[in-house]
Amino acid sequence: MELYQLRTFVMVADEGNLSRAAKRLHASQPAVSAQIKALEEELGVHLFLRTPKGMSLTTDGVKLRDHAGQVLATVATMEREAGRMRGMLRGQLRIGINAKPELLRLAELFEALRDRHPEVRLHLLQAMSGEVGDKLEAGELDAGFMFGEVASDRIFASELRQMEMVVAGPPELAAQLPSASAAQLGGYPWIVTPDDCPYQAVAEKFFARHGITPTKAALVDDESIILLMVRNGVGLSFLLRDDALGPAAEEGLAIWEGERPTLPLSIACLQRRRDEPMLEMLLAMLAELWQPQGEALR
Repeated sequence: MELYQLRTFVMVADEGNLSRAAKRLHASQPAVSAQIKALEEELGVHLFLRTPKGMSLTTDGVKLRDHAGQVLATVATMEREAGRMRGMLRGQLRIGINAKPELLRLAELFEALRDRHPEVRLHLLQAMSGEVGDKLEAGELDAGFMFGEVASDRIFASELRQMEMVVAGPPELAAQLPSASAAQLGGYPWIVTPDDCPYQAVAEKFFARHGITPTKAALVDDESIILLMVRNGVGLSFLLRDDALGPAAEEGLAIWEGERPTLPLSIACLQRRRDEPMLEMLLAMLAELWQPQGEALR
């Protein structure tokens, strides 16, 4: 019996589907099927019932899934301890980024890694907040920055900061927008984001709270484009305070002086992987870089 067979068994049991398990294992479906068959032959029991909807565990399979999980957990603990004994982390971390490097403090992260773990390489990949969970599940990312709340119990998210948001408008509204009432904001066109974007969740709560039915001038999923369109007078939009007031805003946008909702920024990974040495290091390093929690983002 090989460890890779146990990992395959657990993955198929968790996914209930050969093709999804194969994708997450970076293996072909026939290879995964062959590994399950070989394990069943070695154990002398049937582990799965194969149905049109996928793979379901037999009664024996349910019992052995727990044992397999315990074995893999023990092996993972042993590997982590060995890594700590060596005192040197090596390898690549694929991290999804959902905002500007400055906002995510990536330069500081690179510097800290260079000093403490020079053998760790970061591979940064663009990923919107709504995509991070799927990419983690698919094995395309090891970790990812994301805004908003995490709904899946399979995803672990470590909150780094509550980011302040503002309602921003073009510079020509500098005289009237700051002191406008919430109801008056409903009279302006709005630039909105897709439903799965955390920005939109903030906007929808705001609209509902104030009975606003916004006129939607544009649907945009990129912060830099939203900023450009706001500056050019296309409409109002919710923006991170740091984007609205930062250097990219150039001429200076008009900012409403009313509510300032917040949006959590977190670093996320799969719950089952959070104790892996590389991810454990990343989570601890980012928590350190973003302390103290009360400090305003610079």
